[in-house]
Amino acid sequence: MVESGMEESHDDRAKECLSYICRGVATSPRQKWLCGKRFALEGHEANDDDFMALKWAAIMTGQSTDYLGTKEKIEEGGKFKELLDKALARDSKEFSLLHMRGRYSYSVANLSWIERKAASVFYATPPTATMEEALEDFLAAYEEKPDWIENLIYIARIYLAKGDKENAKNFFSKVIALTPTDEDERDRVREANKSLAKC
Repeated sequence: MVESGMEESHDDRAKECLSYICRGVATSPRQKWLCGKRFALEGHEANDDDFMALKWAAIMTGQSTDYLGTKEKIEEGGKFKELLDKALARDSKEFSLLHMRGRYSYSVANLSWIERKAASVFYATPPTATMEEALEDFLAAYEEKPDWIENLIYIARIYLAKGDKENAKNFFSKVIALTPTDEDERDRVREANKSLAKC
């Protein structure tokens, strides 16, 4: 909750509602994400015009895929991409959505041969994406939020994979220059330090 006199954003209210609702229902991280997804999708269905409901439906759908099997993950991945595209059509500069769509493209572009074959079983036309599409979204997110360690590391990884060592070095250096705020960010900084040697 916010202190009196302070304004609470739609984002804060959505997070608080999802947290409150799922706290009493879900006991494991998997249940919490799946519960959050269910409520976010219901919110979006209740008001298709509400951007925040759409944004949270996309976020929760994407996050919940970590807890699904291969078939469900592939099916939900397509829904996730549709929600991201729909939300970004309304606000093309929303950095978290740009980053998530970049991660979707990055993941699809990195599918193994086996994973592509599995996807072709479920889809007449399996999902496709390129590293260039991922990079485009990550760079757009970078324009909106330049000091986001997680986004910077993905940009650096793609440049390194493409053999563009100069840009990879530049973005790994940006990661190293920032102060991490949690263990995930500390892991990213360690990765950047190790990867810098490859540039």
